[in-house]
Amino acid sequence: MMRRFAMTVLSASLVTSLAACSVSQSKIPAAAEIEMAGMQALQGKQAEAFRYLEKWAQAGVVKAQRELALARSADPASYAEALKWLKAAAQAGDIEAQFALAEANYKAQLGIEKNNAEAKVWYQAAALQNNAKAAFMLARMSKYGEGTRASAEGSVAWLLKASELGHAQAMFLLSNAYESGDGVKQDKEKARDWLEQSAEGEFPPAIHALALLLETDNTQHTDRQRARHLLKEASDERLLRWNRSQ
Repeated sequence: MMRRFAMTVLSASLVTSLAACSVSQSKIPAAAEIEMAGMQALQGKQAEAFRYLEKWAQAGVVKAQRELALARSADPASYAEALKWLKAAAQAGDIEAQFALAEANYKAQLGIEKNNAEAKVWYQAAALQNNAKAAFMLARMSKYGEGTRASAEGSVAWLLKASELGHAQAMFLLSNAYESGDGVKQDKEKARDWLEQSAEGEFPPAIHALALLLETDNTQHTDRQRARHLLKEASDERLLRWNRSQ
């Protein structure tokens, strides 16, 4: 009931907002208006929202192009249009559109074939604008030679970029790289530091690995207590959080 009421209120707000925009066709809509229309188009399938998104997109409003693309991507019959607007927004520099276009190429979405080389282009565009998930995907592609030459060093470079942007899984893999010297000079201190940061970021394998490290490398009572606490946390949260970390 509350959700239905909230959607009704939001819908009324959207209609009011869009009506206000129609008073001056030359007015550039605010980001909040575009995002509201995007949500209503994607979740509510409202024709009014689609109409305004299309008007704004055709006028060259990049955020509207991206929101229209995301809304159209929910319908297989509209994949071609979704891809058209996604490319337009990505080429205009929209980070979310760049990442979504990279994902579409990497995962063969929106009716296109898998294309790792094209995926790399758009992941890199997003990563250079500090998208942590894009940097992480580039690390993966470099590691396994997907769309590029396999390079442990290149993978570590992108892991470092993603880690500095706060990606907890990248921190864990970077810790492993420093621990083993894979693609980077072995450095136990940096390995421990990135493991600590990954655990703080609540990545379950890092929590578990840090707990084991504390149990085996330290004899102080406080470290043993922390190890037991971390092991319990890893056990409680591993299944819940693992899929979210991929």
